[in-house]
Amino acid sequence: MVRGMADLKTRVLADAAELEAEVLELSRRIHRAPELAYQEVAAAGACRELLDRHGFAIEPVAGVETAFVAVRRGARPGPSVGLLAEYDALPGIGHGCGHNLIAGSALGAGLLLGRLMGELGGSVRVYGCPAEEVGTGKPRMLQAGAFDGCDVALTFHAWHTTAVMEQCTGVRKLELAFLGRATHAANDPWVGASALDGVLLTWTAVNALRQFTRDGVRIHGIVTHGGDAFNVIPERATATLAVRSADAAELERVTERVLDCARAAALASATRLEVTGIESIEPVRYNAPLAEVVRANLRALGHEPGTWRAAASTDFGNVSQAIPAVLFSVAAWPTDVAFHTREAAAWAAGEQAQAAMLAGARAMALTAIDLLGDPAVLARVRAGHGAGA
Repeated sequence: MVRGMADLKTRVLADAAELEAEVLELSRRIHRAPELAYQEVAAAGACRELLDRHGFAIEPVAGVETAFVAVRRGARPGPSVGLLAEYDALPGIGHGCGHNLIAGSALGAGLLLGRLMGELGGSVRVYGCPAEEVGTGKPRMLQAGAFDGCDVALTFHAWHTTAVMEQCTGVRKLELAFLGRATHAANDPWVGASALDGVLLTWTAVNALRQFTRDGVRIHGIVTHGGDAFNVIPERATATLAVRSADAAELERVTERVLDCARAAALASATRLEVTGIESIEPVRYNAPLAEVVRANLRALGHEPGTWRAAASTDFGNVSQAIPAVLFSVAAWPTDVAFHTREAAAWAAGEQAQAAMLAGARAMALTAIDLLGDPAVLARVRAGHGAGA
């Protein structure tokens, strides 16, 4: 254990006020100019600029233009703690999920820890993560090796309650295309094969399947193309379906059953099925020892954390499957404010949300000190990752 850890924690809290202005300005800057997935050029640039100014080495992520890893190394070799920032917005809504706050909290924690790395071993990494709203940013970063060598990942998320996430669903997104045969719908329909029938029969079969899924499973989707003219048998029709579950095995089982529904629909409609894309967001893997460290630090800051069991999904789940990780929230808006709304976007620029962001930064910094400074804490967290399988 690093000597004087209590003193390091006292110092990091004392430094927080000095760095608040820069972090608040970053968050507001991102909020004022929302950018969609993989278009977050200004947001990522602002984050890199601030981290560079505070002595972090900025590394690109191969193949992901608006992603980065910013590293500050300690006085000696040791573990690496990752702080995950997000900054993409929602079409037509802006920051209705508060990603400007996620960016501010991660950078705030990174700047606080950067001042202490001369007395700690290992390193702190701030990850700039694009495209969370479409669920592909962190999986692409994982595939590019950005998280190789990172021992633990921490992230903050705005919510209406202070809590540690214990459950979050995974999702399999299926892009389905049915290929039929066009003909005149009135003159000689028997010559054709309706691709739209393939889509509609899939929906019918999926609705029958719902009785045979476990509690908590969600299946939902849209028809993205149903034909081009009412009097022509559609030769191509497409749909997007998504399956969600917090149970990884159930997620795979139901996804395969949904694909069976589509295959059967193609057979019944005399069409051909193409599965043009399967995107995967993994369920969040809960790490009880790491969650307890975060809870203890939130309590030390005057917050009493509850439990968050989410029905939605986040690509943070992919990171949590790979390495020990935790996502937590600090109450940023009232309980009647829902995610992905213009109301949430307005609250994300308000004083309560900004205060929650700063509290999240402090909690992550304190947790990182525990992980970098006490090998026994890190050993429990690593064991907890295995227990969460």
